[in-house]
Amino acid sequence: MKSNLLPPHAVYVRSTGSTLRMQLHILFGFVLGFLMALCTLLLYNCYQIETVTHRQQITATEYWQTGYMMAMQDVATEAETLQPLNTKVRVLCMVLTSPDQHASHARHVKATWGKRCTRLIFLSSQVDEKLGAVSVVEREADTYDDLWNKTREGFRYVYERYYDDYDWFVKADDDTYMVMENLRYMLYAYYPQTPIYFGYQLIRYGVPYMSGGAAYVLSKEALRRFMTMAFHNTTLCPRARKFGIEDFNMGICLQNVGVHLADARFALGTDNKPKFIPIDLHTYMSTDNTTEISDWLLSMSPHRVESGLNCCSNYSIAFHYTNPWGMYLYEYLIYHLRAFGVSHHTRSLPAKLPLEEVIRLFPSNYSADDKPVVDLGARNLADEM
Repeated sequence: MKSNLLPPHAVYVRSTGSTLRMQLHILFGFVLGFLMALCTLLLYNCYQIETVTHRQQITATEYWQTGYMMAMQDVATEAETLQPLNTKVRVLCMVLTSPDQHASHARHVKATWGKRCTRLIFLSSQVDEKLGAVSVVEREADTYDDLWNKTREGFRYVYERYYDDYDWFVKADDDTYMVMENLRYMLYAYYPQTPIYFGYQLIRYGVPYMSGGAAYVLSKEALRRFMTMAFHNTTLCPRARKFGIEDFNMGICLQNVGVHLADARFALGTDNKPKFIPIDLHTYMSTDNTTEISDWLLSMSPHRVESGLNCCSNYSIAFHYTNPWGMYLYEYLIYHLRAFGVSHHTRSLPAKLPLEEVIRLFPSNYSADDKPVVDLGARNLADEM
């Protein structure tokens, strides 16, 4: 009977090939395990980032709404003029947006300055009840090229439903930030029965009008005249068509029905600096050579465009090209930040201006029995708008 045991002095030698295969297997297993762990970590990290971003977007509105209410309680105790302004200057804010911008832009307007409007309405091509958006155009017509049509339909919607309930009607974009207290302070001096609209004045083809990006404000009477006298009259008001220049066309329509164009820089006796800002504030404030004020603004503004701290009124109202987080920055700086010992509150409201003073400040060539102030045919503008 043979024994399978090796002799005591025998030595077992493992083949070199077998050892190498085992080492490769171990190395492969280690690399595979490392890669799987790395992929898992990266995927989890991406998931965490997306989750945090989504959670930030969801909670931003609630957080800033709470902060706004707390800040306004402080302001209300310090400024007794706020209450009459809120009740006597009723402002409907009409903000243009689109379905793609509901979550990324419009919701942040609602969370910040939009809360201070007497009523806030978003004009879109898709109804969004939570946001407060209504559909005034078809989805395929909701483009920048169709902005004039959308604005017309927006004013029609507002006029038919809310005309009797409000005194002033703001048209703004979803990348514009507005200081509603300053707007009400300026408007308090004017009667809503006066045909007037305010904004940042520009000039195109020799015709003055108010910048749409910087926002503009129609009085109750201005809106009535636009809807009842200009809306359906293609002699007085450019027709609804693609590629219409929205703010320019609105300026023509309003001037042709006797609405006074009020450059807001002259609307308060306290200063004569712009209050509706058509470009981002950073551009105005920049002192380096990499950021310059656009040529179009320099050429179309009837007054000198200043930069730095002299650029804008201390009672500025609207700032264009404001991204969502910039809106929260404004919220913090205006309503939360306090400099100890510094008080800027106005002690009294401006005096009411009679119509004669309005005409002196903002003269108009309108005459109901005369030809239009801006003759579309004579200026060869009818086919360009």
